[in-house]
Amino acid sequence: MTKKAAPKVGRHVLWFSWKLVTFFCIAFSLVALFRLHLRYDISSSAVSRTRSRIHYDGPAKIAFLFLARRELPLDFLWGSFFEIADVENFSIFIHSAPGFVFDELTTRSKFFYGRQLSNSIQVAWGESSMIAAERLLLEAALEDPANQRFVLLSDSCVPIYNFSYVYKYLMASPRSFVDSFLDRKESRYNPKMSPTIPKGKWRKGSQWITLIRRHAEVIVDDEIIFPVFKKCCKRRPPLDARKGKMNMCDYIRQRVSLLLKFSKQRLNAYSDLYFSPFKAIEKLF
Repeated sequence: MTKKAAPKVGRHVLWFSWKLVTFFCIAFSLVALFRLHLRYDISSSAVSRTRSRIHYDGPAKIAFLFLARRELPLDFLWGSFFEIADVENFSIFIHSAPGFVFDELTTRSKFFYGRQLSNSIQVAWGESSMIAAERLLLEAALEDPANQRFVLLSDSCVPIYNFSYVYKYLMASPRSFVDSFLDRKESRYNPKMSPTIPKGKWRKGSQWITLIRRHAEVIVDDEIIFPVFKKCCKRRPPLDARKGKMNMCDYIRQRVSLLLKFSKQRLNAYSDLYFSPFKAIEKLF
């Protein structure tokens, strides 16, 4: 009897050992994935905290962020605008088509020479790539602690007032200027965005904004709202060509106001925001 039981006991030991090894392999893999994810979160938050701790006492700059299709057709007007400004009071960043370089052959203003981003991406209207391009502009501008105001502009924007007026206007206000109002078109909201973005929080606004540094950091560090937009923001062909373009989501305008509203409890950001349909960005540019 004892001799017959020995192989059976051996099989049980082997089976138990195999299950134990499998368990430890799975556990080790889960721990490794968790530590990798935790390290990424800590790294991202550390970068954000490092930016926030930087204390800068020099002249504050306005970062002019141009989101362009290719060249800047109104560069000569901006050249006149920057000509009378102190170079210590502004910086320029341009997101254009990948590989496009601003030099004496492509722009009429020396202020734009070499101001293109080196990591620009291909942007499609009405898709999340436009948001990604905005984030790249803000991220590049945040590297300079002197940049305290961030103005997002299109290639068709022009300055209405001189630099001195614009500088004093923006620096005098401790707030960001973001357009935000209820969106009455039901078709723009995608139910798949819930529960991250509930329908009751859905807002519309202008893509062109002016931000203080703290709010620019919120947008660059966002890992909650942007992934939802990236997943849901897809273009579709028009149902009727005579009605022009249609896209499944017009999210670019909604994202900034949504993100800053969602962040108000964490950052107490509401007191630093000016929400109005009469935007400073449209008054100045």
